[in-house]
Amino acid sequence: MSKENRKELPKIVQLIQKYFWKLVIVNAIVGVIAVVILLVIPEWYRSTAVIISEEQSNQLNVTSVALSNMGFAGGLFGQNEETLRYLRYLNSRTIADNVIEKFDLMTLWEKETKTKTYEKLRDDVSFVDNEDGSISISVIYKKDPQMAADIANFYVSELMKMIKKFESNYKNYVEEVYRDQDKKLYDLEDDFAEFQKQTGIFNLEKQTELAFQALTELEVKKLQLEIQRDIYIKTSQDSDPRISELKSQIEMFTNKINDYKATDSYSNIPVDKLSEQGMEYLRKYRDVMVQEQIVQFLAVEYEQTKLASQKDESKINVIDYAVPADMKYKPKRASSLILILLASGILSLIGVNIKETYFC
Repeated sequence: MSKENRKELPKIVQLIQKYFWKLVIVNAIVGVIAVVILLVIPEWYRSTAVIISEEQSNQLNVTSVALSNMGFAGGLFGQNEETLRYLRYLNSRTIADNVIEKFDLMTLWEKETKTKTYEKLRDDVSFVDNEDGSISISVIYKKDPQMAADIANFYVSELMKMIKKFESNYKNYVEEVYRDQDKKLYDLEDDFAEFQKQTGIFNLEKQTELAFQALTELEVKKLQLEIQRDIYIKTSQDSDPRISELKSQIEMFTNKINDYKATDSYSNIPVDKLSEQGMEYLRKYRDVMVQEQIVQFLAVEYEQTKLASQKDESKINVIDYAVPADMKYKPKRASSLILILLASGILSLIGVNIKETYFC
């Protein structure tokens, strides 16, 4: 090709024509080296287990048909408190320690400290909220697909154990609180009964009504006698024996009224002390009623926790247990080789361009 024709060609084509065999040899060497390295790099395998909470599973079963008819897709439920709680359990140091101890990961990974082992575990294990109430537990492991599946399934079993442990702790706590509050109610009822025995107040509203009714009758009778006395005083002489008799009766009713108010001689509720004793009665009655409501609430909660603890099934359902992968997760040798050759070609062209520009 003449020099004039060569100048008409793009510079990159000129460089390829001029250094064709050198470029081929360099990229061939790079390709061979890349193939060797890619073959030496160990294969990694990934296994995934998928779980869903029992409550969320029931919800999905009940609503799936209706939602599909309405055109709703996945992700409708989003994150819920139960899913977030399970993710916190899975990310806990307690489960991580159990996994490390079970599979002796510090030795297998040749890690000197627990901290570095935790970091490696976080890199190789992932927990994904699928936004439909389910959680995916994925584990990647070098060379051994069975180990990846075993670790993922072990996470599932450890999560079940932790859920049952916390449920048992909650049941024991509810039982303890229920027993304490029930004893407190028993003591309040005893105190209230003793108060009723001492004061004679068993039904404040009814007894108060009867007490004031009896007192009113006495007051009315006394007033009638006073009216009769005044009539006789105005219409007869002072020596009239009926006046003396009326005065005597009025004095008797006055004493009876005073005794009725101040003592329990005529009524088991002295009217003068009714306000003080009535308030104390109401307070004690209120304390008993409030405590009774607390105990009733705790009794229901306690029975529910007992029923839940008697169930054999777990709070989570396993949609898919992890199984050993039959294909590697990484490296992707073909795509990696293509990228390496592409990069090598570009870099080699840049190299010859620099040579032609600055060194020729």
